[in-house]
Amino acid sequence: MSTGFCGQRFTIADAYLFTVLRWAYAVKLNLEGLEHIAAFMQRMAERPEVQDALSAEGLK
Repeated sequence: MSTGFCGQRFTIADAYLFTVLRWAYAVKLNLEGLEHIAAFMQRMAERPEVQDALSAEGLK
């Protein structure tokens, strides 16, 4: 399974997309039916680095 949204490697684009998608969820943008987005968000949320960053910012 790939780590990044568009490839096997995690890139800065993945970090930025994760941030933008968190904003989208926060404003309740309808992303229903976009299973690839949900899967990407789940993979990102499982990354220890992401968990650490969210915790440090008080976002999780």
